[in-house]
Amino acid sequence: MEAPEGSSGSDSPRPAERVHHSKRHRGSLTSHDYKRQEAAALLALWSALVLTEGTVRFILTVPAQELLPSDRSTEVLPPILPFLAALMDRMVTAAFLITQTIQSWFVFVIYVFLIPSYRARYLEAPIFPFDTVGESQAFIVMGILTSIALCLALQGGQFAFGMRLHAHQSPAGRQSSLHASRSVARGLFWNGNMVLAGLSTTVAGLLLLANTAGNGGAGRLGPPFFVAPPHVGVFPIMTLVTGLVAIVTGLVGMAACVARHLVKPFLVLTVVNYVLLYLNFTIVQVGAIEGGGPPQAGAFHSGLVLLTALIGPYFAYRARVERRDSHAADEQT
Repeated sequence: MEAPEGSSGSDSPRPAERVHHSKRHRGSLTSHDYKRQEAAALLALWSALVLTEGTVRFILTVPAQELLPSDRSTEVLPPILPFLAALMDRMVTAAFLITQTIQSWFVFVIYVFLIPSYRARYLEAPIFPFDTVGESQAFIVMGILTSIALCLALQGGQFAFGMRLHAHQSPAGRQSSLHASRSVARGLFWNGNMVLAGLSTTVAGLLLLANTAGNGGAGRLGPPFFVAPPHVGVFPIMTLVTGLVAIVTGLVGMAACVARHLVKPFLVLTVVNYVLLYLNFTIVQVGAIEGGGPPQAGAFHSGLVLLTALIGPYFAYRARVERRDSHAADEQT
């Protein structure tokens, strides 16, 4: 017997159609949940490393000392400023979105700009291995520029993933998709940040090579060792090569954000770049210092290098995935 016209029997979807619809619906939710969990995991990683960096900085400020000494010279930065910056670096993971913007950039300004700027401004004698104060100040400036790139990946990356997580708190749909579609622009920015790190590191290496006559030439320097954080060590050529590889990696990463076929070779190059960055800024350069190098350099630089090397490839990969999903959705419609 046929079902009456207009009845639920004729309008309801067939069992196979209902199963297909149900699977498709569950799949979209799973995809959205996955993106949200991915953003949360990356935010947790960034926050853990920010907390580690803040802990080291806080201890190095020697909190037991007098923070406002009456006999302080104008050439010495007030101890209370690094202390407050390190304290905020610890607090930053507890109060994230609004206060993080203020607190983390206060940390950024104090440690990346103000402290090394004081050093360069009041430098009275050349630092090893340079012959003039001007050359020494140029080397310190390269350290500042490299620090900008590394610390931007640390603190800016934490904010970027926090905002990404915030966007994915909304239901799957227009707002979340709109936020995700910005991966290409973010990939271009963060891979451009790697180019900045590479350029400043390359110039630092060239400055070292041009001023090492009589101090070991192009090979191993010292004792003592060159210091313009994060450039700490004894091998000028390694500094130069690290910078050149970082430039190439950043440029390829920028291209990979707009050319899908470059993503896989870029990820392979990223592994090489990360290993070289890690060796240069931690165990090789610092470990080769006779008598022992500053131990905090390894703690600082290992996390900074990881995040700087990771964030550009992440957004290049996300741009590729999102373009693929967009094309698949267009074909279905």
